[in-house]
Amino acid sequence: MKRFLTIFCAIAFSGAALSAQNNADTIRVNRNESDTLVIIVKEKQSVDRQAKKEQRLAEKAQRPAYMINVGYNRGYRADIELSWADKSVWGITSSHGFSFGNGLYVGGGAGFGAELTKKAKTPESNWNASYLVPVFADIKYSFLNTLATPFVSLKGGAVADITNKGIRTFANPAVGLDIARFSLKVGYEYQLGFWGHLDGEHIHNIKLGVAYTF
Repeated sequence: MKRFLTIFCAIAFSGAALSAQNNADTIRVNRNESDTLVIIVKEKQSVDRQAKKEQRLAEKAQRPAYMINVGYNRGYRADIELSWADKSVWGITSSHGFSFGNGLYVGGGAGFGAELTKKAKTPESNWNASYLVPVFADIKYSFLNTLATPFVSLKGGAVADITNKGIRTFANPAVGLDIARFSLKVGYEYQLGFWGHLDGEHIHNIKLGVAYTF
């Protein structure tokens, strides 16, 4: 009788098992202590998701380094930036920090710059140079996880004029475009002097920059 019940249950469940094959990766039939058939169905949906995820990762790994938008890579990140601002202020800076894997980057850095001013009342094209050392915090957000994506950023900190002995604070909001590992941006920079020959001086600049992310 027990064998007959087992065979009957197997026939009854066979239809359900066959219909489940469309959504199943594997079907296992086990017999427990009561000789009851147990059908374990592993959904293909979860397996397909995992397979697609692995395929995307493999395709991303095969792309050349210059084709990768590192703004969405979680972990340590660094860049080097060349900039120009009004009044012939040239600079090079490097920022180091952490990328959260969702487009947000938080870090800080330092750099070196030169402010070129033409000598007054001289027929020759001679220039004076004031050398600058900026130290800053850096926040950036890239909007999309694509090869080319717009972003917004904010740098803020202090600049030391080591030639004329003065210090000023600055804030530099900007917008731009990430293209693979390169970034192009334009922003507004406000500076306020609070020590030395810069004390009380207000400076307003339009600032352009191009950066490469490691």
